[in-house]
Amino acid sequence: MINKLKYIFAILLFWACTKKITKLEEYSNYPIKYGKTKIIHPENDFSITIPKNWEWKAEEYNNPQIILGMDIGATDSITKFTKIISIQKYKSLEKNMELLDEFKTIQKNIKKSSLMPIIIESGYTKNLKYDSYYIYQKLEGSNSIEMISFILKGKEKETFYSLTTSCQSEDNIETNFALMIKCIESFEIN
Repeated sequence: MINKLKYIFAILLFWACTKKITKLEEYSNYPIKYGKTKIIHPENDFSITIPKNWEWKAEEYNNPQIILGMDIGATDSITKFTKIISIQKYKSLEKNMELLDEFKTIQKNIKKSSLMPIIIESGYTKNLKYDSYYIYQKLEGSNSIEMISFILKGKEKETFYSLTTSCQSEDNIETNFALMIKCIESFEIN
């Protein structure tokens, strides 16, 4: 009888250890409702659904690697905390053709830089409409910031999209990331 109990306990322990839920999955499954509006980049490159009361602006860059971009966000009028979604379409620095190669390049660059935030978790995700990898980072300091960046392949050769969500750790992180990830999940390349 004791051997059977040990066997059952070992199976339960193995099963519990094999199903690891990531923070990304937690945020993605967090229940949230909000008023939405769909926006389209002025060059009709992509669209995304955002909260109705958020502001957005198409960005121009003085960097030949960055093709186009958009910043979307809101600042809380009381706490002054800011929530931002930044989208950039860019050319691969190392002329990578494949998504996994670009992801590995980004990870390598993060590890080489002492200025980059701590990586909490990273990997492949099926949360978006496209194959993508994500990197969840935290920057410690007086106003610690957390960010989740998604990397996905563009339609043109050697192009990729970076979709980054960020907010202060102290600012209701679960709700804010759940909201921003819902927005990112609506991202569509035109």
